Amino acid sequence: MQRPTVREIYDQYLQLLNEKKTLHRYQDRSWFHSSTAGLCARKHYYATIDQLEGASIDDTTRRLFRLGDLVHGDIQEAIRWWADSNGVPILIEKELYLEDLNVRGFIDLGFVYDDTLHDIKTCNHWKWSKMFGKNADDEPSINYQLQLATYGLWYEREMGPLQGMTLIFYNKNNSAMREVKVPIGMIKAAEDYWNMINDATSSLTPPEICLESAPVYSWECNEKYCQYFDICGGGIHGKN
Repeated sequence: MQRPTVREIYDQYLQLLNEKKTLHRYQDRSWFHSSTAGLCARKHYYATIDQLEGASIDDTTRRLFRLGDLVHGDIQEAIRWWADSNGVPILIEKELYLEDLNVRGFIDLGFVYDDTLHDIKTCNHWKWSKMFGKNADDEPSINYQLQLATYGLWYEREMGPLQGMTLIFYNKNNSAMREVKVPIGMIKAAEDYWNMINDATSSLTPPEICLESAPVYSWECNEKYCQYFDICGGGIHGKN
């Protein structure tokens, strides 16, 4: 037989890894996922209420996601090594459920001894510059903050008062790292958001297209960022 190219073999391998990850984490599709906190209510509806299969991501995007997974894993193993060396209790990839809000998720990092939670985010240099560059005009997205605050909501319910939440950014272009504090007050915002999602999807029909809720951001209505773009009819773009 004719041998595939190295790129083709790698893409097949990443597809296999993605299928295994999906089977492990997302086989039960009845839960809202913490990683999509702060995003479009219709996306939650299609994924969880209708349980529709969205469009598959392309090979290039899958490779980018893999880079993020590798960075996550490396940092987590470093924290595990440090915690074992110092006898410190930690949480890594801790699965959580907020049953009253129908939310499921996985915590990247948690230090139980000082009650802090951390979420790892990889980004390209353009996004890094928007947040940390000389002419920075952006802050960590509300999506990121609400995702971490969702973990904080679980922590405070199950473990006790939380002392801090931090987003850890890793620049994929030059390996620079920065940490950004997330206000504890975002925990209430996360709870309010998930209550809104439950209300918006309770009628068992797709929520009305409306900027600030469905979608929350106009950039979400893009086939590159939303696997339900076609199913949704283009979102706000299809409505106009």
